[in-house]
Order: sequence, then C-alpha cells, then structure tokens
Amino acid sequence: MDLQTYALEHAIEDIFATKSDGMLVFANKQFRIHHAIDDMQDVAALNIKDLSPVPNTRQHWEYIVGEVEKGGGRAHFFLSEPIPDSPDVLAYEGEAYSDFDADGEKIYWAFGHDVSELVCKKQEIQRYNLILDKVMENLPAGIVVKDVNNGFKYLYRNKESFNRDIPIQYAVGKDDFDFHPLEIAKMKRKQDEKLAETGEELHWIAEEKDRSGKPIFLDKRKMRIVSEGSAPVLLSIEWNITDMEKMKRNLLKAKERAEESDKLKSAFLANISHEIRTPLNAIVGFSQLIAECDDAEERRTYYGVVEESSGHLLKLVNEILDLSKIEAGMSVFDVVSMKMDKICRKVYDMLYLRCPEGVRLIYEPSDTEVKVYGDKGRVLQVFSNLIGNAFKFTKQGSVRYGYKKVGNMVEAYVSDTGMGIEESKLPYVFDRFVKANENVQGTGLGLSICKGIVEKLGGMVSVSSIVGEGSTFSFTLPFSEEPEVSDSEEIL
Repeated sequence: MDLQTYALEHAIEDIFATKSDGMLVFANKQFRIHHAIDDMQDVAALNIKDLSPVPNTRQHWEYIVGEVEKGGGRAHFFLSEPIPDSPDVLAYEGEAYSDFDADGEKIYWAFGHDVSELVCKKQEIQRYNLILDKVMENLPAGIVVKDVNNGFKYLYRNKESFNRDIPIQYAVGKDDFDFHPLEIAKMKRKQDEKLAETGEELHWIAEEKDRSGKPIFLDKRKMRIVSEGSAPVLLSIEWNITDMEKMKRNLLKAKERAEESDKLKSAFLANISHEIRTPLNAIVGFSQLIAECDDAEERRTYYGVVEESSGHLLKLVNEILDLSKIEAGMSVFDVVSMKMDKICRKVYDMLYLRCPEGVRLIYEPSDTEVKVYGDKGRVLQVFSNLIGNAFKFTKQGSVRYGYKKVGNMVEAYVSDTGMGIEESKLPYVFDRFVKANENVQGTGLGLSICKGIVEKLGGMVSVSSIVGEGSTFSFTLPFSEEPEVSDSEEIL
C-alpha cells in the first residue's frame, strides 16, 4: 500500500469513489464502518445504492451526483442525519467532484466529515437566540439594531412605540421608511446619520401616542457600537415608562397639594386665631365692664354686645366643625328624592323676615313637579348660606332664587343686585376663609360649606358676577324620577 492510499484509508473523513452506475471503486475504513462493510469484502463488487442504510444511501448518492453535475464537476454537499443507525451522527458535510480514470470512465469522488459537534453548537445558538428573542419581544422596551454601512437597514428589531404588530422576520432588511410616516422617517434618518458620524450617545424622554391613539411616555437611548473586525451598528432602546411617568407626575401633584395644604393650614390657623380672638376679646372685655358697671341701661348694652359676640363665636365653631366633618367624609347625608318647589318655599318661610330693609326676597317658581336627589336639611343649608351671603352685600333691589332642569341635573340659583365681586377674586370665593369684602362681617366659611355639601351630593357650584350689578351663585343636584319621600318636619 503506497503512502497516498494509506492516508486515504486511515483518514477521519468518509472517502469513497463510484462509477456512474454506483459501483464502488474505492471506500476507506471510515466509510466501511458507517456502511457496515466487512474488511474482507471486495468493495469493487458492491454498489453504493445497495449499501446500508437503504434507501438513505441511494438518496444521498443521487443527491451528491446531482450537485456535482450542477456544479460543473465539483460541489459542496450537506447531509442531515446520514446514518439512522448512528443517532450521534447528526450531519455530514463535504466536497465531491468528478474525474475520469485511465480508461476514460467517469468517476465520482466524495470526501465527507462528521459535523455533528458543529450542528449541536449551531442548534444550541439557535435555541439561545430563540429564548433571547422571546425575552426581548416581551420586554417593555423597543430594541432596534441598524446597519450603518447598509443604508441603516434593520439587523434586528423587536418592537417600537409604532408598528408593534410587525413580526421580527418581516422587519429585518427594511428601514424606517418602510414602517413610519414620511416625516417621522426623515427625522429618524437625520438623527441616525448624525449619530453615525459623531458617535455621541442620545438620551431623552418622549411623549408619543401608540397606534390606538393613547398617550405613552418613552425613555429613548441611541448609541453607535463599533467592534474590531465588524461594521458599525446603531442600537436604539426605548423603554415604555408610561406607568412610571404617570406615577411620577401623580407624586409631583401630591407633593404640590401637600405643600399647598401646608400653606392653607398656616393660613387657616392665622385666620381662625383672628376670627376667634375678635369675639372672645369682646366677651372678656364687656363681661368685665358688666361686673364694674352700676348703670342698668349701660349693662343691657354690654349684655347685647356679649350676646352678639357669643353668637358669632358659636356660629364660627359650628361652621368649622361642619366643614371639617364634610371634608373628612364623616357627615352622614340622608339622600332622598324630593321636590325642589317644597324646599324653595320652605327657604322663603325661613328667611323672608331676615331680608334687609330696601331688599326683596323673591322666589321664582319653576316646574313644581321637578325632583332631585339630596339631603333636605343640607339643601336648605346651602340655600340659607347663599341667600344669607347675598343679604350681606345687597343694600337695595332684590335677592331672587329658583331652579331649572338642565339635562339629567337640576340647577338652582341665587341672584342678587348687590355690589358684585371683582373678577380676580371669583376663582377663590369657595375657598376657606376667603371674604370678597373684609369690611363685611362673616367667617368666610359659608361658601366653602356650600361647595362641600353640593359636591358630596353629586353636584357642582359656580359663580358669576359683575361689579356694581350683582352676583349669581348656582349649584346643581342630580335629577330624580323616583317618587318623593315624605317630608320630615324634624329635618326641615
């Protein structure tokens, strides 16, 4: 055996040669092992088509011959699972070519080697890639890799705020102009070109809309990646931080509310100290004068001042407690269906004797069958506070009140011909301790209480005013179609 034949015989590859009809001309040791050919057998008497495992051997030989003919006498081949009896051999890869022997007969030579390890590694990489793809697909982030040297086409893309329903496989090889509106694609391309040139990383927060039109917040980063021996790429990452951004903004609002509450608390303490001190000083001072005074008429005058101051102090304390309970949700509301006409007539009976001289209290009846959902005592309190407030600022003319149905709500109003309120003060009239006129007696809590009651009953309060002509306070209550609940004289 010459050296060349020895090398072919003991090579780790499968090496064989056949004639055109499949008759073997040569088969080395590795080939004979894989095809169960005994060392004593003469391979020249065997046809490759008949070797084990049939029919795989026939198919593989025909495939190799076909590839050689297509390749002009030479071809690369790859066989999957070539030997069913050897499951550890997953694939064969090799080269084949055709030649002629000394007699001019065509001979096919094939050199194949086991690439099972390579296939295993490839399958393992594919498996990891699949896992990585699934992880990246389900991350709350859009990841895009673009090829700088190939027109910024996508090398990888899972999802972005736009086009989230496009499969990864469909996106590879395309660019922004294939998926985005023209103006957005132009903007992205300009940004990519600058980043590719400078390499300066970009980071910003963007407020956009998803495909359904809902607002979303995105934390975006773009960077250029350059590695030795590889073309540069651009990596874009955008995190969906909508929930985080909303939470951040809510916390900021809560912080602002807390700071405002702290300011209001300080203002409340300052105002309440002033409001309480005034009647208390009068009570203490005039009580001392009463004790020292011998004149009966003068004492009665002092008694009147003490009584008025005591009433003012009691009203202030009651209003503070009432407002605190309403804002804390501790007040119990007995919500029933009731006719507004009956409430309004009750209001007139309660307040017409308190009407200032030169001013008329006028009830303007509407549909007497209109009903609302509300607490009878609380609705009376709202009317009483609004009309009482109008009495303070109206020196002549009238205070009119009534109601009308507007959609599924009933709007009540109290309108006066008083001095009116400056436009700059209108947004604050329902705040605590706000007084449109500091010269008029009052605690500045009545309108706040009205607002709290109406909102607890499902309505809203509003005000309009013209200085010198008068003001109109309005509030709404839910309309009711249910039967009226009978009046409770105890409540009314």
